[in-house]
Amino acid sequence: MVQTSLSEDLVDFGDLPPPVNALLQQGVATHASDPARARACFRTAIETAPEVLPSYRCLFKLQNKLRDFDSAYETAQAGLAQAAAQCAVSRDWQAWTPAQRAAAPEQPGRFLLQFLKALAFIELRRGNEDTSARALAKLAELDPEDGVGGSVVAALLAHREAI
Repeated sequence: MVQTSLSEDLVDFGDLPPPVNALLQQGVATHASDPARARACFRTAIETAPEVLPSYRCLFKLQNKLRDFDSAYETAQAGLAQAAAQCAVSRDWQAWTPAQRAAAPEQPGRFLLQFLKALAFIELRRGNEDTSARALAKLAELDPEDGVGGSVVAALLAHREAI
């Protein structure tokens, strides 16, 4: 693998295995200039350590930016499944309860909400407004303080519906 010279502008992904962190940093550093390389870095990070949730977020954000919504959806689903397993909840987000969310470990629980928000956004971008609205309703139930910003996606959905 070719090393990228990294500056002090590193992203703090938390306590990750050094090889995975290096891949994510390389992907972030190259996402604008070389999206294919960034995608490869993020995919390798997932393959190296599928339990590391930030890798999925990096990949689906890049895929979304590239307007590759089907791939972004698949990646968000895979990340959601991994976060659900770490939180000991069903893979079916429609079955989640606020009590389960409250009992979930902090870090994977936050990713659970972030990935659900991502699914709502990606579904909106794919033209699936009904699924997006259901995901947003579940997100509002699980995150009533709007800690992950589901209201931003809800505003986009409301604007789209008003057109």
